[in-house]
Amino acid sequence: MGWSISHGGTRHGYSYNSVAELLDLIKEHASWRQRLKLKLIIDRRSGDPFSVPPAEAQAVGDIFLDVADRLPAEWSRMARQIGHSALRAASSGNEPWVWS
Repeated sequence: MGWSISHGGTRHGYSYNSVAELLDLIKEHASWRQRLKLKLIIDRRSGDPFSVPPAEAQAVGDIFLDVADRLPAEWSRMARQIGHSALRAASSGNEPWVWS
């Protein structure tokens, strides 16, 4: 089992563990404000489905893309894919970014 993320966030499901690892890596390279935003918006270890409003999806997408360049290549690709999906959801204006 793993995450399915809307707006192209996963072409194949990412395991819960790999997303948790990515979040940990991103938080290591993020500012304290970015870490706080991630904790409030998407740091969910339970695996329960959730949705993120467009404005918050924009913030998460910006953080993922900001930090992606500082990650190893494999993690950077994953961060970019998820980050771009967040920005696509945000640009829709009225569709939530859904994790299930």
